[in-house]
Amino acid sequence: MNNENRDGAIAAAAIAVFLVDDDDDEALKLIMNVANIAALEWMAMDGDDEIGLDHLRIWQHVTVNINEYHLFNNYSFRLHFRMSKRVFENLVQTVGNDLVQKGRLVRERTPLQDILLMVLWIMATPDTFRSVALRFGVNPGTLYYFYSNIIQTLRELASQYITWPSQQERDRIKNVFLRVSGFPNIVGCIDCTHVFVTKPVRNAAQYKNRYLSYSLNVQAVVDNNLQVRDLHVGEPGSVNDKGVFRRSALCRDIVLRENDRLLFEEHLVGDGGYVLTDFMMIPFANNGHLTQEQLLFNRALSQCRVRVENGFGLAKGKWRRMKMIHVRNEEIAVDHITASFMLHNFIIMNGEQLSALIYRNHLPNF
Repeated sequence: MNNENRDGAIAAAAIAVFLVDDDDDEALKLIMNVANIAALEWMAMDGDDEIGLDHLRIWQHVTVNINEYHLFNNYSFRLHFRMSKRVFENLVQTVGNDLVQKGRLVRERTPLQDILLMVLWIMATPDTFRSVALRFGVNPGTLYYFYSNIIQTLRELASQYITWPSQQERDRIKNVFLRVSGFPNIVGCIDCTHVFVTKPVRNAAQYKNRYLSYSLNVQAVVDNNLQVRDLHVGEPGSVNDKGVFRRSALCRDIVLRENDRLLFEEHLVGDGGYVLTDFMMIPFANNGHLTQEQLLFNRALSQCRVRVENGFGLAKGKWRRMKMIHVRNEEIAVDHITASFMLHNFIIMNGEQLSALIYRNHLPNF
């Protein structure tokens, strides 16, 4: 199968309904065939080139008791699935309610909590798709079917969990940054990070970044608690940080003063990749001749700006698939990245304690 057909199959699997009525065997068979093709593509990118559709049809299952994962103590569960059992239960309820409301979950063929364990394992580890399917006792097509629909659901839920701070929240954020740095009216820190992907089928040259690999350049605004307050996903890796900002809804809202994003005296903190404006603070360019006052300014500004770098580090550390996503279809990559940051915020908003390493190194001042 050529890349164009594979790409179309992956896109079709991603928009398939989450659950087909038990009586609609032909529709279910068609969807699972598409999911098998998509899984085959993923495994090929993982290096399993010798696996074909015939191998998937005769896939041998091993006996796996998924319930044993649910019986992990809280420490082990968090180690493997990146959240406590309490937060996981909240996630199951949140996703389940959304699927029911949208008519995607009529009856469960596989318990939703088991499906979420599989998808979280994919997102949290760099394991090959084949090994994850074997670990959970399902065939790769079924696993891809679960994965594509769950990340779509999480992406749709993101608008409820990645939200711009209200004026009351901005006042709190400004007070924290003022106490730490001495700078008033900072409501967030902005930066971009590259998420590497397999060479896309379409317009591949646009996705080649300065590292000569393929990626999406993802922009985020992070507050003092490392919570993502704005997310812009989908720009190809060849677009620099300044260009990503110009093309984002955040830029349009701020420049046009719409949606009450910022009051006139409020601003963001960025690095040297951004342009100095009345709403964007950046450090002095270090040409080797900065004055002591300028160096102190940069140091104080860095104490704020590091929050967005910490946020990226925490999100990529928990959801390690973001370090390299083996997909050729950028829409699947956008779903995956958005879902990862949605989970990042979901954990924080459910009161989960942050990484001990980040606590030790950066949080005491905040």
